[in-house]
Amino acid sequence: MAEKQVKNNDKPQRNKYADIMNRKGKKIPKPIKIAITFLVIGGLIAGGVYMVKRTSKTSQEEQPATAIAQRGMLETYIEGDGSIAARKQVELGKDLKGKVTNVAVEPGQNVKAGDVLFTVDPTETKKEIENAKKDLIEAQRAVDEAASAVNTAQKSVSELSTTAPFTGKFIPQSAAEGETVKTYRNGDELSGGTVIGTMVDDTVMRLPLYFSYAYIDTISKGAAANVSIPSSMSQVSGWVDSIERVEKISDSGTRLFKVVIAMNNAGTLTSGMVASAEIPTANGSIMPAESGKLEYSKEETITVKQSGEITSIGTLDYYRFSAGTVLVRQKNDELVRAVETAQRTLANQQQAIAEKQKQIQTLEAQVANSNVTSPIDGVVLKMDTAVDAELVGGTAPCVVADMSSLIVKAQISMNDVNSVTAGQQSVITLQTGAEDITLTGSVESVALQADENSSSGSLPTYTAVIVLDPLPENVSVSMGYYVSYRITTALVEDCITIPTNALVNTLDGTAVFAKPLDGQTFENTLPIPEGTEGVPEGYQLVPIQVGLSDSSNVQVLSGIDEGTEVFIAGPQDMYEQLNSGAVVVG
Repeated sequence: MAEKQVKNNDKPQRNKYADIMNRKGKKIPKPIKIAITFLVIGGLIAGGVYMVKRTSKTSQEEQPATAIAQRGMLETYIEGDGSIAARKQVELGKDLKGKVTNVAVEPGQNVKAGDVLFTVDPTETKKEIENAKKDLIEAQRAVDEAASAVNTAQKSVSELSTTAPFTGKFIPQSAAEGETVKTYRNGDELSGGTVIGTMVDDTVMRLPLYFSYAYIDTISKGAAANVSIPSSMSQVSGWVDSIERVEKISDSGTRLFKVVIAMNNAGTLTSGMVASAEIPTANGSIMPAESGKLEYSKEETITVKQSGEITSIGTLDYYRFSAGTVLVRQKNDELVRAVETAQRTLANQQQAIAEKQKQIQTLEAQVANSNVTSPIDGVVLKMDTAVDAELVGGTAPCVVADMSSLIVKAQISMNDVNSVTAGQQSVITLQTGAEDITLTGSVESVALQADENSSSGSLPTYTAVIVLDPLPENVSVSMGYYVSYRITTALVEDCITIPTNALVNTLDGTAVFAKPLDGQTFENTLPIPEGTEGVPEGYQLVPIQVGLSDSSNVQVLSGIDEGTEVFIAGPQDMYEQLNSGAVVVG
């Protein structure tokens, strides 16, 4: 689709010499060649040479060597094929299934938005809805299972970090008799269920004691208590933390209840110390039936819940940690992969639910719209069904188009697409067989991406949208009809033109050999190199500025005027010849 020039009798004409100058010269007739041969054989060499020169000279003289700069027009354009389409076109009933019970329109009929086109029995679609809802219940069950699997996997990963359950002191796991306490380092493997120590809160100690039920109404919660610790021969102030109405029977047959004494620990008390306490009253002190042992206020065994390699562990033994502090951190790639797998499964199940819900919505909409109506004002292009016909989905039985706005989808070659822009004028030709119909329009848009259906092995094509001007009253077109287009890419309607062959390339730019009109003087001229042959007398080398050009003519912006005679048989490239010596015209 190369650029071409357009002729239009109603506009300024192109240079008439553009066609004459491309006409081939006459060849020497074969009889003359034979005669020359005989003359050469007969010794008439001089006569033969004379005839050849004369023939050549005659051929050259028949070719026009000059042209006139004249006012005309230049236009460049690209051509190609396309198809007519409606700007707005809808396909209806593509997914409907069931028996057609009514057809209200036929192809070619004008319809309004909301008009009933045809009706379908929705019984089959309702069955699909029931089945889809059953599938949705199963899909939801699968999502719940997948979500549970994700939670379980994430919990396992979170358990690779063993943390302090409360603020307290870490006490290492006691070794069996004859064994040393086990220590752990980064890189060690820990198995799930391994006990690494105990976390205790020893800031407050507790002392469980048993008193006779005779004092059940005398001792109250919060009452002061004096705690005696024989091993350190010390006394610590405490208070009644709780009273439990258990019934323990002593060896002497006395019924006892339980009292827990609490005391602040200055750091010298530990679990297992034997201790006793007295509770002062107004009538004296109340003593327990027997001694007890000190306990920590909080105590919890620290157990590693998952197997894995230790990546972080500090000094634990007898250090104090705040609640939530990581004591041991492990890694287990298998558990991490299990989380990723569970998450992918959940995402897939959730997507399946979304698709099933969308399917149900679509089917319910089909049932609600079993009376198929036109969404736009337009013309019925297609009604490919009839009463009692069974629709199975997949193809649209009805097509409606708004014929008030038509476009041409023009296929533009990759070589031409950069010269096409919105707003350019276009001529569309419909080849009907009897006579061609010419329409007009303008380019609305050009695709930025090549068409997917471009033929393999050929240059990619791009789709340009050409908006057609309103059709003449006696013209009608069919959608999808193939047409040819011509898009004007550049146009100068009134300009001075000369044949392209008149241009001469020089060191100073573009020039022409021009002959001044009577009384005319060129403002600027260039010296013609000495020894240049073939340029007729009276011609001067004149620099010019050029504009738009096609394959034959070029626009002259300045340098020469309309009516100036230019030489078109001269040298067209003097750039190198001006540096190398004489220029020979040929």
